[in-house]
Amino acid sequence: MRTQKLIPMIFSLLLISAFSYAQEKISLVLIVDTDSITQENISETCRFTDQAAGTSIIDYITLVNIGDEIKWKADEAEGNTGKVKLEKFKHENGPKFFDKDSIPVSFGRIKGIIKNGAPNEIEKYSIVIKVKKSGGDWEEYIIDPKLKMN
Repeated sequence: MRTQKLIPMIFSLLLISAFSYAQEKISLVLIVDTDSITQENISETCRFTDQAAGTSIIDYITLVNIGDEIKWKADEAEGNTGKVKLEKFKHENGPKFFDKDSIPVSFGRIKGIIKNGAPNEIEKYSIVIKVKKSGGDWEEYIIDPKLKMN
């Protein structure tokens, strides 16, 4: 009789444990000052919406876990007349959390699922964007934040 009660309890504990490591959906929105961006002033003209004040985009780190889905999107800063669009995610160095060297844009977003990594490992990557200033041509810029495995 005890065995019959013990089996459902063990199953319940395993199920609860599995759900505690469920995949997260992480949305990273890059805000770009399209009217004044240059490759030299990326840290002053680009930021992520959840970036802490006083932190440079160069030092920006997103904490991730295996199975997390990461989505990047780019928007123009309020009041800007230029346009911005994402081009691709590009692995720079460290472990390849996505198992890929690059991830292209699909429907204006870049999306990937974390497949590899060990605690405290850091992947340095680039987000390639294109900006069209009012009346100008599309120009390419590179943002280089990091991902860190929890």
